[in-house]
Amino acid sequence: MMYSYTFSKDDTDKITQKTNDYSSMLDDFKKVDDKYNLSADKVTFEKQTFSRPSDEEIETSAKNSLEDYKQTSLQNIEDDYKQKNDDLSSQIDELNSSAKSQKEETKNMYQTLKKDASNDATKRGLARSSIVINILDAFDKNMIDEINKINEEISTKVESLNNQKSLLSEQRQNALNAFDISYAVELSTKIDEINEKLAEEEQKVIEYNNQIAEKEAEYESKRNQDTLDRAEFIEKYGEDAIQNLKQDEKFEIALNYLNKLSKSEALSELETNRTYSYELGPTNYNRLKILINQRSE
Repeated sequence: MMYSYTFSKDDTDKITQKTNDYSSMLDDFKKVDDKYNLSADKVTFEKQTFSRPSDEEIETSAKNSLEDYKQTSLQNIEDDYKQKNDDLSSQIDELNSSAKSQKEETKNMYQTLKKDASNDATKRGLARSSIVINILDAFDKNMIDEINKINEEISTKVESLNNQKSLLSEQRQNALNAFDISYAVELSTKIDEINEKLAEEEQKVIEYNNQIAEKEAEYESKRNQDTLDRAEFIEKYGEDAIQNLKQDEKFEIALNYLNKLSKSEALSELETNRTYSYELGPTNYNRLKILINQRSE
């Protein structure tokens, strides 16, 4: 039979906390090493860069941002023109259709009148009479006059509508010209806005890099001073004194970590983990074991 052990949430939390604390202790050890290791590479701070787009790229960006506005405005002009132009064309078609019907009705009416007059003259034996011929000729003349009148009226109305279409075409062109001016203003404004934002971004980069330059100068000044202080310290106390200072600081860091553990856990940690003897040195390592042993559970 196999047995499995499931950690409780408290157990899991304790393990996680111990892992985090141990990792933090190692980080602190490294900070101590870095503090005394003045021969380490010079620290460099990463500066920001600003790449300003070309005037052509800025204009393209501005045009892209105005593309919907441009297309919508132009489409509105064209839609308005088409609607009104189609309406005028429809009116012209209706007038021509009406004129055609009127002329057909006029022709049919006079043909009926002529037929009736001719039949009546035939019944009375006057089919070839000059009077009947004159009456028929009069009907033809009146028909032509009425048709001409219809043509003139229709022609006048159609001409008026065609003039409106020409005016409408001029209005369309004027609207397009006005939009070109309006668009040019909008484009110029948008380009100015982009340039203003770019200037703000560039200024932020400059200010940031100036701060970085100040930090680099401060760091280098401190590093140079630390180098002088270290040289004086070594000259006075010897190189081993530096190592002793490092190990003393690491001793306090390790003690702080192990004090968070139970006595048995702390002793087990010291016995099984060679990191302590390596980082603290024999003297501080043994001193740490003595302190832990003196603790009560």
